[in-house]
Amino acid sequence: MENRKIIKSIATILVLLVGLQLLRMAIEQGFFLFVKRTNFTDDVATMLAMLVLTIGFVIITSPRGIHLSIFPRKFGALYIIETLVLLGLLGLSFIMFSDHTAHAITIMLYGSVVTPIFEEIIFRGYIWNKLNAIFKKEVTTYIAVTLLFAIWHLGYVEGIAFRAPDGLAVIMMWKVAIGFCFGIVLGAVRLKTKNCYSTILLHGIMNVFGR
Repeated sequence: MENRKIIKSIATILVLLVGLQLLRMAIEQGFFLFVKRTNFTDDVATMLAMLVLTIGFVIITSPRGIHLSIFPRKFGALYIIETLVLLGLLGLSFIMFSDHTAHAITIMLYGSVVTPIFEEIIFRGYIWNKLNAIFKKEVTTYIAVTLLFAIWHLGYVEGIAFRAPDGLAVIMMWKVAIGFCFGIVLGAVRLKTKNCYSTILLHGIMNVFGR
């Protein structure tokens, strides 16, 4: 019975993840009905799609009493410092890099703010709590979420294929590998802090350096 419950929960999560990626792609394609697709508009479309899905996800889960563990129980000095560090890094990256175009600003916001919020609320928020309710040990949740997070990155294949059709298989392998490594670090922080606000900050900081 317990194994059946675990399998059912993971299957439900996989359906959710596939559905989110398909919805993201649908929103992007709707955007491209009105705007020509370029590298810049592709970033804008993805960012907007993630914003819409994040807001929608929070709106849907809140009335149902689904806890996403976004904020810590006590918002101490460490969280304030980490928030300021991320904001400082974003400001410094904008000042230090010579490219101050709208595309550069979009990439910065998309990679270091929007994507971390979107992915962390889903993985280290909703999915973490859902699996934690069925697994006896939280470390098992950590491992499962890390693997799911790595697999999730396969869903970005359509956008990557538009930008780099040559060598797509190799790029996707690296995408999954990087997602797995990120998942290890972010999951360890989630395991320690018991909230995903900390992982949103760390994810954003890691993406600043990964630009």
